Amino acid sequence: MKPDIYPRDDYDDLGRYLPDRSPIAADLGDNRNLWGAHPAALAVMADAGTAVASEYPDSYADELAAAVAAKFGTSPGNVTTGAGGTGVLDALMRAVAPTRMRFMDPGWPAAGMLARMNGHEPVPVEWERALEDPIRFAGSQPCIAYIANPGNPTGEAVPDDWIRAVYKHTEAVGSVLIIDEAYGEYHRSRDDLTPFEMALEGERTLCVKTLSKAYGLAGMRAGYGVGSESLVLEVDKARGPFVVSGVTSKAAAAAVSSDSPWLDETIAETRVNRERLIDRLRQRGYSVPASAANFVFILRPDDRLEPETRQLESCGVRVRPFAGTTARGSGLRATVAPWDRMQRLLDGLDLVAAGRA
Repeated sequence: MKPDIYPRDDYDDLGRYLPDRSPIAADLGDNRNLWGAHPAALAVMADAGTAVASEYPDSYADELAAAVAAKFGTSPGNVTTGAGGTGVLDALMRAVAPTRMRFMDPGWPAAGMLARMNGHEPVPVEWERALEDPIRFAGSQPCIAYIANPGNPTGEAVPDDWIRAVYKHTEAVGSVLIIDEAYGEYHRSRDDLTPFEMALEGERTLCVKTLSKAYGLAGMRAGYGVGSESLVLEVDKARGPFVVSGVTSKAAAAAVSSDSPWLDETIAETRVNRERLIDRLRQRGYSVPASAANFVFILRPDDRLEPETRQLESCGVRVRPFAGTTARGSGLRATVAPWDRMQRLLDGLDLVAAGRA
């Protein structure tokens, strides 16, 4: 009997990723920047002409890579690019021979999906147990270790000392470490480059950043990774050419290089509204972990997730439900937004709690 090469057995329980994009008054479901898009990127898009549509882009988004290299004081050879942070993660996982991918649970569900897509076995490590022992989290055998900081969906930050302990171990045992800083701007000061410095010190560590969050460029699909030249080369081999369009590379480079106050101002307002929202939720009796991201996570029992999500939809508010393997990972995730939408969320929760939604 001939082996059946299609479809892949390890794809059996994968599906399409299809979040709800239908219009709603307050869409708080996908953690993008709800203050808009970076003005420097918008200016590039407004000036784009025929050439960006009719000509091939640079094979590896040279303008974006150069802008990122200048930001971190390194060489473009230390920078890979992709279609969002997701594209960079996909290429890195494709560059690594099939192995295990260890990650903190609760964690970003798409990381496990990307691992499976590229032939890796996702291995969740319960959050508290991981933090108790960074070496146990990373494992004794070569693997991929994935750290999102802050974490998603909870928004909780991971201590840099803990990450450094993982980093030293993964570099020593021959693992590949991914530090995903998708929401780093909401957690770190502008001059705190700690995870990127780690990646540049090592040989097998990549620090990944998307421009979909703080920069507001989710629709343009721009992201980058910073690491050793040898690792970046292997990621670029797996990535392939022409992944990032010319206008995206130019617009993202303009945003990264810009001295506009827009980024700092929207981050500052996000942080203020985040803490205000957490306070109002806790006053109402909800359990909400401290968040270092641009979203909050309202812990809820599994049997309340779908009903409350539907009831909030009826109030014009969209959140993202997560059913975790532990109580820590079960809840409703809501993106932080201008306060009128935060008030709409609070009003909706009040109606749900009163049985009037």
